[in-house]
Amino acid sequence: MTWAKELKKKWFTGVLLVIFSLISVYACARQAKSETAMPAASSQDEAVVVAQAKAPMQVEEKELATGGGEKRSLVAPRPETGLPVFENPSRMPTPGPPFNKENTNPEVVMQDIPKEATGLEDWVKAFKEDKINPHESLDLDKKHVPPLKFDVEIPAVGSMPNVIFPHEPHTYWLDCTNCHPGIFMMKKGGNPISMVKIVNGEFCGRCHGRVAFPIANCTRCHVKPKEEASAKPIKADDKK
Repeated sequence: MTWAKELKKKWFTGVLLVIFSLISVYACARQAKSETAMPAASSQDEAVVVAQAKAPMQVEEKELATGGGEKRSLVAPRPETGLPVFENPSRMPTPGPPFNKENTNPEVVMQDIPKEATGLEDWVKAFKEDKINPHESLDLDKKHVPPLKFDVEIPAVGSMPNVIFPHEPHTYWLDCTNCHPGIFMMKKGGNPISMVKIVNGEFCGRCHGRVAFPIANCTRCHVKPKEEASAKPIKADDKK
């Protein structure tokens, strides 16, 4: 019985080897047939592929460099936006409405405005040097109001010098209604001003740090030192 099992096992193994051999031969024959049916690429086809790979811009650059062909500029034409084109874009615009008609480039419009040490625009100096001539109202027919020369002392906390608020430079281009009573009440002690509120955009922070000089330089506003206790006037009773 043992020899019969061995014979059966060898017969089964032989059949599997024959099947695998037939499959391999069939696969090789299919591959050879497909390679024979596909023609070799001609040199003309290779030239077409190379020509398609070249970008049109590269061809134009080569022609311009060698001087061959028609001379053409590689600079893109100005887009058609429908807006007026001015001869000199570096020229300062003429004041008057509409104010953005001629030039809106800030580097051109602001080129003559004096700067502070921080590099920001010094609007007060620009006004005094007649670089700007602002109007305090959008209504150009409104009668001009002269600047108000009136300083207000605002007490500071602790040993910090008190603040002197000058109305004059603010009223060069601001109307009274720009600040009163929406931002500041026109009453002594009626405005609970603090640095925290200013930093958060209230009171002076409505403009300073945004369109006016920043509040980082304390000595720009805190300019009046507090009087020392020894500097108090001596009463008549104390002399006796």
